[in-house]
Amino acid sequence: MRISRQADYAVRVVLDLFLHPEARIKEIARRQSLSPSYVGRISQRLAKTGILENRRGRLGCLGLACGPDDITLLDVIEAVDGSIRVDRCLLAPAECNRERFCPVYKVGQEVLLMGVAKLSSTTFASLLNGEASQ
Repeated sequence: MRISRQADYAVRVVLDLFLHPEARIKEIARRQSLSPSYVGRISQRLAKTGILENRRGRLGCLGLACGPDDITLLDVIEAVDGSIRVDRCLLAPAECNRERFCPVYKVGQEVLLMGVAKLSSTTFASLLNGEASQ
């Protein structure tokens, strides 16, 4: 399973907004050592999936659309990366016709399911409370 750098940055942006509600893109970028344009692109994807809200007004702030109990790591990762996958044989079985007899295929499926289950059960509230490793 591979999580992109963009997904990593998206998690950082969401964490930042939990710690600093209604922040401007430039503020988030400064705190996270990212470029403002990159934070802008990430925030557009997160807003499109309903994780963030672009709050207009004098300051033009970003805010979270829901609370830390309602957003999981999987939500944020899939908002920017699309569906989680382990390898091309799990994503596109037509590329590899060995799944019927490949001993690794079943393990790959199990790893994918375990990883997705952990990401989908890890909320930002549990991250902020230090409970994510349990």
